[in-house]
Amino acid sequence: MLLKTAFLLITAGASVYVPIQSSAPMDRPFSSAIGVRDQSNGFTNEAALDSFFRQLAAYESHSRVRPIKIVQYGDSHTKADLFTGAVRKRLQQDFDGGVSHLVRTTSYGSAANDGRTILYQPLGVNGARAKRLNEMSGSPGFLESVSHNRPDLIVIAYGTNEVTDLDWTVDSYARMLTGIIARLRSAAPDASILIIGPPDRSVAGSGGWTSVRRMPLLLEAQKRAAFLAGAAFWSECDAMGGVGSMNTWVARGLGRFDHVHFTAAGYDRLAALFYGDLINAYRKGRKGAPESKRTLDLRDMRGIPVSPKK
Repeated sequence: MLLKTAFLLITAGASVYVPIQSSAPMDRPFSSAIGVRDQSNGFTNEAALDSFFRQLAAYESHSRVRPIKIVQYGDSHTKADLFTGAVRKRLQQDFDGGVSHLVRTTSYGSAANDGRTILYQPLGVNGARAKRLNEMSGSPGFLESVSHNRPDLIVIAYGTNEVTDLDWTVDSYARMLTGIIARLRSAAPDASILIIGPPDRSVAGSGGWTSVRRMPLLLEAQKRAAFLAGAAFWSECDAMGGVGSMNTWVARGLGRFDHVHFTAAGYDRLAALFYGDLINAYRKGRKGAPESKRTLDLRDMRGIPVSPKK
């Protein structure tokens, strides 16, 4: 039996690390062993966001005067700032009264640190894979910049490019992500860490556009890493409607014809799904706080007719 050390966040107020054993095969899904996905908001290991939610609550109550800082490392989906920008806009509307503070940069230095606002900094590189962040996080200078920036939430959003690569296994990819998270946590121990799984991606073949074969394995590796490292996980692919959903999004004008990227409307729709899940997880347990409504019925995205509510 292969002994693994897993870190599970089990309390709302503090991180408690519990070693467990796992004998799961390296390249087979083991969803039943990686924590419970909260079907009400789409997150796996939601408790890993508690630190971020406490800071957001302090900001909302005006007991915190520093900006809320979110940093997202990723690929072209991140660099475009369409997904991150749409989430940032919603956060600023709900918590800043609609005041807009644009933070769009690929600089890995610290973001602005003046006044009360919510900063969502997209640090994306076209074509990037998680191994790029793995290399960067091995640099003391990079980690020093992360520490200086003092992020409240670190988002890791890769997978679209490496999902077609053959140089990784579920085990090796999960190990790489857990190493990245450990180094980021050493630089920003108070930050919550969230892995966002990639959206569905299709490739052209003799039978038309089909979802890439290794997508389920890559998502499994990311969920495994989130569980082992005490991070939260949210899947864009699942939010879209699952494997094979990109074709539907393209047909609806939400995905581009490369079946990899989205139109501006598509990124906004995906951001609305993520923000709805995020804010509902945050509002849960806070009496009198309104919940965000999903703007998209996933049954409709799968082509299943949905009768309007009366």
